[in-house]
Amino acid sequence: MGISIFEKGNIGEESLITWFHENSIPFLAIDQSLGTFAHFFAKNGKRPDFLILLHSLGLIAVDAKNCALSNGYFTLTEQEIMDALSFQLIYRIAFWFAFLHIQHNIPTWYWINSVKAAGTGMKRQNGKTGQAFRAISLGDFVPIRTRRDLGELWVDQVTWKPKIIKIDFI
Repeated sequence: MGISIFEKGNIGEESLITWFHENSIPFLAIDQSLGTFAHFFAKNGKRPDFLILLHSLGLIAVDAKNCALSNGYFTLTEQEIMDALSFQLIYRIAFWFAFLHIQHNIPTWYWINSVKAAGTGMKRQNGKTGQAFRAISLGDFVPIRTRRDLGELWVDQVTWKPKIIKIDFI
């Protein structure tokens, strides 16, 4: 039997913590146990895994992902994107997804902001569950290997040309 999604998620979070330490990134890990969050998050928002401080962007929320790259695409469910946008809108803290990808034993984190994730990629539907998701090309992400690369998150924010997107909130 393979590794569970929950276990993969924990490995991704632990890997990002290690990367933060190795690169001297100030961070706060957010306890994900149900009793540590307001009921608001049960239906209205996504809890990030971390808050990190970047001098170029300020405080940002980060959700670590440890999912397989499939034919050059990472995927996020529409619900997860909308929940991240809710967090970003309510707390006024930019929300980023960071996907771990290891190639030739070299880990790279591929980052994308929740706003960009909502306006990029191809909308698809899971054939088994019917759940809507986005397949987002690796080229839409910001590759991060070292602390120095984090400046590219700022560059991505000021150079990305967003499309007008319709966001349906409750």
